Amino acid sequence: MMRRTLQFGLVFALLAGFFAGCGEKAPAPAPVSHARHKVSHHAPSKGVAAASPSAPAAPAPPPYVYNPAGRRDPFEPPMLVKRPVSHQPLTPLQKFNLGQFRVIGVILGKGAPRAMVVAPDGKSYILRKGTKIGHNNGEVVDITLKAVVVQEKFYDFSGTVRTKIAKIELPEREGVK
Repeated sequence: MMRRTLQFGLVFALLAGFFAGCGEKAPAPAPVSHARHKVSHHAPSKGVAAASPSAPAAPAPPPYVYNPAGRRDPFEPPMLVKRPVSHQPLTPLQKFNLGQFRVIGVILGKGAPRAMVVAPDGKSYILRKGTKIGHNNGEVVDITLKAVVVQEKFYDFSGTVRTKIAKIELPEREGVK
């Protein structure tokens, strides 16, 4: 008998909790006006504006537009995110990545060695030691018979200054070894 009373008490408590809810009160309904409006079946006279049966529609919110300016590429791994060390004005050679340049000739002999490169925009440039090139504040440190050696300094994703040596190689000509 005691067991049945305990079960009944538990079921009663659960039902009471279910019907009581969480204690939040439902918002009061808006008052409804029961005033009767006199409807005229005559044409409105001049100077009296006809009342519209519907309220003016609220303006639609503007559509969301994503602006990627100043943000990193989300598809590029964070380990490869590089930020240049200095913020000097860019030269035409610093507007492109190093991999986009093509070496078309190297001049060795009297004076300092020079190399001619073609940028992606089709313009050609003469490089000497110390010339700034590439996105990551690259500087030409050496020009050899087969390549232009560029040293880049940049901040990595953790804020550490890193140095990278890259080469822009002269393509091999057919029949010449």
